[in-house]
Amino acid sequence: MKMTPDKRAIDKIFRRRDRYEIPDWQRQKVWSKQKKQGLIDSILRGWKLPKFYFVKSSDENFLVEDGQQRLTAIFEFFSGDLGLSQESAEIFGGTYYSELKRNVADAFDDFDIEYDVIEDATDKELKEFFQRLQEGMPLTGSEKLNAVPSKLRDFCKETAAKHPFFKETIAVPDTRYAHFDVLAKVVTIELEDLDTGLRLDDVKAVFEANQNFATTSAVAKRIKNALDLLATAFKGNGSILRTRTMVQSLITLTCEIVSTKNYAGIEALLREFCESFTTELAAQIDKGQEATDSDYVQFQKSVSANVTGAARTRQEILLRKLFTIAPELSAIFDPSVIAESGTTGRITAVSDSIILLIEQINKKHAAATGDDLFKATNKTALRCCAFGSQSRHAMLTARSSMTSISSFGRGLELASTRRPCDRSSTSTTYGRTCATTWIMETRARLAPSGKKQAQPSRSMPARERRTPSNQPSTHYSKRTSSQQ
Repeated sequence: MKMTPDKRAIDKIFRRRDRYEIPDWQRQKVWSKQKKQGLIDSILRGWKLPKFYFVKSSDENFLVEDGQQRLTAIFEFFSGDLGLSQESAEIFGGTYYSELKRNVADAFDDFDIEYDVIEDATDKELKEFFQRLQEGMPLTGSEKLNAVPSKLRDFCKETAAKHPFFKETIAVPDTRYAHFDVLAKVVTIELEDLDTGLRLDDVKAVFEANQNFATTSAVAKRIKNALDLLATAFKGNGSILRTRTMVQSLITLTCEIVSTKNYAGIEALLREFCESFTTELAAQIDKGQEATDSDYVQFQKSVSANVTGAARTRQEILLRKLFTIAPELSAIFDPSVIAESGTTGRITAVSDSIILLIEQINKKHAAATGDDLFKATNKTALRCCAFGSQSRHAMLTARSSMTSISSFGRGLELASTRRPCDRSSTSTTYGRTCATTWIMETRARLAPSGKKQAQPSRSMPARERRTPSNQPSTHYSKRTSSQQ
């Protein structure tokens, strides 16, 4: 076992938070809000923290063995989900990270955490080390779950140990039953639904309720078919599958694909989509507060946060990006899956963000010149409204139009990421920006009196309003017994 001491500024840890995996089953004892606030206060005061311990799982990825709660609190403060106590806010001049004075925020960003990176360690060595460090290393959730007598446990254990997708493809090392951990979560979602909890008690209850699980059941066959498809698609190219959560999310998405029974020959497209998604996810997370695509931010947030329904959030985002990045694959799905992906809600959210950006640039321009930068006649607005209605109707009803709809959606996504200083008024994307804005404004004017239109949330910190992430959630119904 090799241990290497190191240190890194916490803003760099935050920007690369997709590389530090905190398994769901290690989050059983959640810190109170007061304890989290105390940690942030200590960092702002420059007080030294206890050392973190990371187990290296690949060249750039780490499993957080000691320091999970501290990292979670730091991420929440950076994201605006955690504020300081009143006493601390008075001392440091703000409640949220976005409200701190620049010199205080810079000091927080530059605070170094010290950690040891553990490499080439066997399970026995890890247990012995933490036994000495903590006077006993507790069993992980997967190790406890492995002790539950159940045919479902046997299915997960055997499949994780023998299937080539786990043995030969993914880059997640099988440390402390990691592969069993992934498959247990996949099975739990398939037997229950995307809203089910994935903590130890939740998964254990599913294992106990399915003690007579049949390997010939529809769920078992669906999972096996999904793993076969992924093993073929990623043969020799599994290095991008480096974290448990990404592997679980991809298998769950693929189970949705194989349930269509219309997936022959899609291996290359599926692999290319996953490569594109993981590349852009890393790029967006690396931007930190400057991230421009809220879907990727929300995806990573669902990985870091210990919340029920995180699997649903990831599935909806993966489907939306699948329709955008690989529109050819949309033809295999029933049209109802489009609604399940939250695509229409995403378009509404993007439109709302565009309105906010237009409002901001108009105010800035008016303050400098005394005149609005953007103006439209009633005739223009009505035509845009008609255009918007036709596009939405086409997306909801025309399965054959998904390629053009994806292009339209991609234009809206791109339009929403424009900075207010971008004045490229002759571009097609910019035209879409203006069109969408006037669609929403006209809809507001034509609405019955007294009925307020939905507006972007103003409660978020200023730095986070650039990437609104409030998106309506759709409901996947629990699989029927015949499907199971």
